Amino acid sequence: MEKTIHVREAQTEDVNQISFVIASSWKSAYRGIIDDDYLDLLRYDRWAGFLAAELSGDRYFSMVLLEDEEIIGAAILGKTESMNKILLVSFYLMPSKISQGYGRIFYHEIENEVKKRGYTKCILDVLETNSRAIRFYEANSFVDLHTKKAIVLGDKSYVCKVFEKDLL
Repeated sequence: MEKTIHVREAQTEDVNQISFVIASSWKSAYRGIIDDDYLDLLRYDRWAGFLAAELSGDRYFSMVLLEDEEIIGAAILGKTESMNKILLVSFYLMPSKISQGYGRIFYHEIENEVKKRGYTKCILDVLETNSRAIRFYEANSFVDLHTKKAIVLGDKSYVCKVFEKDLL
């Protein structure tokens, strides 16, 4: 039986499942990149409160990828100071769905949605040691801006690279 795949904007009732997808992905994708103690203590509901508060506003929105009505991917996008530029805050899949083409499908649907909303550029940060994510974004025409940002997770600091894509 063929699986049904579709993408839609997230609803408030999705926040717990979105948080679960993001935390599951972090615990898998960032193993060996982010401190294991931090990942081991990461709660599956870590992002639920933020999402519940922010999705009802107008600064952030979230998209979800569903397989047979189960959320298997989640992305959070946010407005920037530039009217035409959107920030891809997060983009994650359940670990069991990675490297199966879901990411490409999901990303292209998100890109179509942000273009419909009038955005002409997309920007994102990615951990500089996350080579898998960097390859994915470069394969989707993101360009390294050669700008770095420091983030702190737990008691350790990490460096992110900034990437941008023209959506025209």
